[in-house]
Amino acid sequence: MIESRVKEIISRVLNVPLGKVTNDLSSGDIPEWDSVGNLAIISTIEQEMEVEFPLEDLFDLTSVQTIIDEVTQLTTDV
Repeated sequence: MIESRVKEIISRVLNVPLGKVTNDLSSGDIPEWDSVGNLAIISTIEQEMEVEFPLEDLFDLTSVQTIIDEVTQLTTDV
């Protein structure tokens, strides 16, 4: 559930096919995922999934898997 929602959001924000959004995809792997794209992904996930990433973790959220892991942790800590 979390994994599919995160992937869908990343696909939509970056305007890339969902099939291109794999767990090992990282910022810089595709031109659409630059620093601005990363900020857009993070803010969209925070809004749509009602989570708030800790400020100190923002620079580590640079791959699909790390984002999924962080959202999972934030939603199970509640």
